Amino acid sequence: MKFFSKTRNHLSLSVMGLLLGGCASTFTPDFSEMSAKYAYSLEQYQTNSIFQNILRSADNRMVSFLDMPTINGSGAIGVSPSVGALFSGGSAPLNAGYNVIQGGLSTVTPSAALTLNNSFTFTQSSLDNAVFWTSYLNELPKETVKYFSHNHIPKEVIMSMVVDEIEIFQPNGKSTVLINNPLRPEHDQFQQYLYKIIGDGFSAQLIDESEKLGSPLTVDKVVPRFGDQAFSMLKDSNILLKQVGDSKNPLYQPTQVSRKYKFCITSDQYANFLPVKKYGKTLYCEDNNEEDLLKTSAAKKQQPTLIVRVRSTNNIFEYLGQVVKAQLADKPYVVTLPPSASTFNNNKGTLNRDALLIVNKDRPTPKPFAMIVGRDGSTYSIPSDDNGYSPLTIKLLSQLMSLQKLPGSIPASPSVLLK
Repeated sequence: MKFFSKTRNHLSLSVMGLLLGGCASTFTPDFSEMSAKYAYSLEQYQTNSIFQNILRSADNRMVSFLDMPTINGSGAIGVSPSVGALFSGGSAPLNAGYNVIQGGLSTVTPSAALTLNNSFTFTQSSLDNAVFWTSYLNELPKETVKYFSHNHIPKEVIMSMVVDEIEIFQPNGKSTVLINNPLRPEHDQFQQYLYKIIGDGFSAQLIDESEKLGSPLTVDKVVPRFGDQAFSMLKDSNILLKQVGDSKNPLYQPTQVSRKYKFCITSDQYANFLPVKKYGKTLYCEDNNEEDLLKTSAAKKQQPTLIVRVRSTNNIFEYLGQVVKAQLADKPYVVTLPPSASTFNNNKGTLNRDALLIVNKDRPTPKPFAMIVGRDGSTYSIPSDDNGYSPLTIKLLSQLMSLQKLPGSIPASPSVLLK
């Protein structure tokens, strides 16, 4: 009987070893899931940062920007094996060899405890430096407006964000200034005129522009100035020799041709918008060249002059702060942007469908798009549903912010390391 007992226990211990070996197998962490969590965290971080600075602008407080230049993630799965045993002859420790043989090991229950650990560290760098703020405070270049003038972005949304004011000069000297500020009583007039120029095809276009280089030259003066191959070489450069005067005594005007972004419309309505041929069609683009304006017809000189001033990125934050302030006033005013004739609205639902930005104060909002506790202790949130153009507005502002991050604007040595 003792021999049989020894054999039975040796077999049981062998099975136990196999089971424990199986529990100690290696597990591979799901790094794709971890990366997705990091990406989501970074997205929410950027959204909340923009939202917080909009709220600061609404209270005329100082804005502050941080950037997250590096993120380092780590993940591991640990396995801790354990064994539960039941002895037929009474309880005894597993290493008590004599008692195990005498009493017998009846059951062995292996188990394993899994521990999942993933974490990441990131650095935060302040953008409080001259390189960033110079670009941030400067008026947006017209080519930036062109970047966002595409069919997938409603024109009234991007124009409401970037156009600061419209000024119209009449031939009789009278001028009208319409400021894009929802806290001002003439805001409705501004929106009406903004929709008018959108209907006229207002956009930024890359146009060839020429500039005279000195006075016209005779043939004998062209070669000393530009070389023996002047007439053939200049054809391949950005300098042209335009023939002026009669054919018997021709003169050549050196002209430098460059490409420049200008605001253009598709109809002839303003004295300072002169016709330009592009892609087989005529555009009317702004031109402040006094010589060109003097050549215009008497009828065109009787047209009004249109001046459209564009914001800086800082001014866009100020504007959206005004939008929030107007919305949360005692008499709420929500900036709405109904689709124009040439655009669209893909927002879901009917409530706040055309609103530029929706912000709730101290209102329960399940799973908000963004949520910030303000300095006054109130909770401000952008809802996930019935929020109009709010996500698009935040996205466009995020992209405009990215354009401000020039080389040198993000410090090489981060100031804060968070774990």
